[in-house]
Amino acid sequence: MFATTVEKCNETGKRLEELLILRYSPIALKLIYDKAEIPAGTKRPFDDEGNRLAMCQAFALVRRNRKAYTMLKEDHWCVWPLVSYGLVSLEDEDYEYMGTKFFFKDPQRGVRFLREEYPFLKSDKKPIGFSIAPLASCAFEPDLVCIYCNPAQIRTLLMAMKFNTGEMLKVSLDPVDSCVHSTIPVLNGQDYNITFPDPGEYERGLTDENEVMFTLRGEKLAELAASVELFDSIGFGYKGLKMEMSMNFPRPEFYNRMFEKWGLAAGPEWSH
Repeated sequence: MFATTVEKCNETGKRLEELLILRYSPIALKLIYDKAEIPAGTKRPFDDEGNRLAMCQAFALVRRNRKAYTMLKEDHWCVWPLVSYGLVSLEDEDYEYMGTKFFFKDPQRGVRFLREEYPFLKSDKKPIGFSIAPLASCAFEPDLVCIYCNPAQIRTLLMAMKFNTGEMLKVSLDPVDSCVHSTIPVLNGQDYNITFPDPGEYERGLTDENEVMFTLRGEKLAELAASVELFDSIGFGYKGLKMEMSMNFPRPEFYNRMFEKWGLAAGPEWSH
């Protein structure tokens, strides 16, 4: 078991950025159950800046601009985090209304999905919101870490995860509500998850088309980072993998003919 402190989390965040050559900071997230728990240095989007944010926008500002936020119910501008984190309640008519919008050919399947399969936070104690900050500078120990990265960086993280667990990662992919699917299953006990940024992240959170979200429980951070470090040390980490360029490669016949005409070396001919 790895000991964890805020300082070690910060150091790990910086090291992951180096090892994976991350363009943006990993995001640390902590559930907040009382206003007295709000970490120093975090701002409320509405109270302090006069803006209400979608969760994907808040994530973008944290990882790109290295801001730190605490988002309570009044700070949100998207329905799905409010619903999934239990910051608001749904009545029967809400399931009927929200479950039939847009994404299911069969409206009743949409209602059933929202009632039975959609990820809602499971917690004995109801949170009032969450705090988010760059992992390298957060002032709290995270419940969850979310890393936006490219598929090759995901590959390295998956190798580290598989090294520790001995298991392949099993995920359920949804094209929408990435703020929810990236976080709630992990907060509910799943150790790791992968999520594709949804249309809202693309249009309003300005997420690049080649970005994927890798999420892990905060308590798994040190173990995962140690394995990323291990693979890096043996030349099999993200920075160590290199494409092998074939020299003196076979070429079409006319290449050799022209090279011989010019007094240059011929070589094996390209056959196809």
